[in-house]
Amino acid sequence: MADTAWDRVVDVVVVGSGAAGLAAAVTAAVGGCEVEVIEKAELIGGTSAWSGGMPWVPCNSHMAEVGVADSREDALTYLASLSADRYPDQSLIEVFVDRAAEAIDFLEANTAMRLTVARSYSDYFADRPGGKPRGRSLEPIPLDSPAALGEWHERVRDTPHIPRLTQDEMAAEGARRNLPLDEAGSVPVDVVSLIAEREAAGIRTLGAALVSGLLRGALDHDVTIETATAANRLVVEDGEVVGVVATHAGREIRIGARRGVVLASGGFEWNSELVRAYLGVPDLLPLSPPGNVGDGLQMALECGATVGNMTNGIAFPCAYDGHSTLEGQPFGSLAPPRSDPGCIIVNRQGRRFVNEGINYMDVAKVHRAYDPLTASYPNTGPVWMIFDQDVRDRTICIDCIPGAPTPGWVHEADSIAALAAKIGVDPDVLGEQVSRFNGAVESGVDADFGRGTIWWEGFQTGGPSPAKNMARIARSPFYAMPLYNGILGTVGGPRIDADARVLSARGGVIGGLYAAGNVAAGIFGQTYPGGGGTLGPNMAFGYLAGLHLAQRAPRALEMSAARV
Repeated sequence: MADTAWDRVVDVVVVGSGAAGLAAAVTAAVGGCEVEVIEKAELIGGTSAWSGGMPWVPCNSHMAEVGVADSREDALTYLASLSADRYPDQSLIEVFVDRAAEAIDFLEANTAMRLTVARSYSDYFADRPGGKPRGRSLEPIPLDSPAALGEWHERVRDTPHIPRLTQDEMAAEGARRNLPLDEAGSVPVDVVSLIAEREAAGIRTLGAALVSGLLRGALDHDVTIETATAANRLVVEDGEVVGVVATHAGREIRIGARRGVVLASGGFEWNSELVRAYLGVPDLLPLSPPGNVGDGLQMALECGATVGNMTNGIAFPCAYDGHSTLEGQPFGSLAPPRSDPGCIIVNRQGRRFVNEGINYMDVAKVHRAYDPLTASYPNTGPVWMIFDQDVRDRTICIDCIPGAPTPGWVHEADSIAALAAKIGVDPDVLGEQVSRFNGAVESGVDADFGRGTIWWEGFQTGGPSPAKNMARIARSPFYAMPLYNGILGTVGGPRIDADARVLSARGGVIGGLYAAGNVAAGIFGQTYPGGGGTLGPNMAFGYLAGLHLAQRAPRALEMSAARV
């Protein structure tokens, strides 16, 4: 039986205020719908606001800025080279390639979001057929948030992970310059002052700029935004979703949806029970806002949704000092030196187990590897990054800063053997691994893990090479920093169709229910094609959900006199 005592009724309710949810809200509103976005947190933007803010979009119109041509055939060829025929639904790959650029054009035309090519970003496997040297990864142009949003400026999340620089500024001014200045654009010399100036002026970059631009568009099209409003369950009538029951200020409220509900509430990485059940690991360190506990997934399951891609997440190996917190939860750093040429990663036995330079998504797969000979998971984190004073001198990670005393969470010793004793591994094993790596540096061939041969290792510098990507570990003292199995977000959830409608476990769709963003089954499965490989599909399918909702006939829902 439906709960028809509505507190208010709109055409569309969007649960979640990240990029996917705001894309759906704007699109539906432009199409003539009355839209309300409800957000559980006090602030707007979710994981999107904490992200690098890059959507990965094949065939986008901005590629002309850098003179790179793209085609449907190239994009599909490239994606096929990554899939090993394991995409959850190949048809959605084609929908994405065909419609993503359209979605970006629409959102730029109807919001304050402005994008440009991230010139420092090639596809992560650009050496494969159909890969591109740049152009598919877009990034927001810095946005004057106070001017754009007024009183709403303070209600958008800022990322604690990344300074207020663009991707190209960070690439050009990092420890190793990745692009010539004529390609990176006009990059300031004094980035510290630039960051301070932007913070003082409220200039936002990356994910916060993306969300702020989309939010401006939502407000301009009369979308209602309610924060501190947690969706608890969906209301179903005659097999169709017709509204949401939520909690605000300790009071239960019921919001009717004449055309439908969009779930865009993020993943479940902060729900340890769901992580154990679906990802099968006990040791993830979430790097997203702590509200991502699987609310949307639970509501979809209660409605009979079928799910997919449940074993995958957007992994990012991270450092953690053992005590830092944010919003009351452990807070890890995205800046460990794991891919520095002079750093190796060893497991709890003191052995290397991976090419340290591979992309962040792929490291996690090896973290979780099972060894049938020992019936164990030897690479379970934390594992150890081993490096020397040269790397220490160019590493900034939490409070491990050049010239400052080594913090207690980072082990330091005058010899590799002494370092091994401090981290509890066999000194002979660790010593042999360091010597073997140094020998690989000398020969130019890492026979064990192919360091310097994977495109990602040089994706910002024209490709990899052993000379660029390996350096001896030789200058005392030596260091061991723990590396954790971090995750930016899960990407498993209800499966969707080409219009982002949620599929039923019994076949067909669940009427009135849509999903986009990390709450839905990620279309790329276990792969990650380039910077923004999450945000691109999230925004595209948010847009497609909004389009379909705007074309859907509204259901008659009446306000209860008792609640008017």
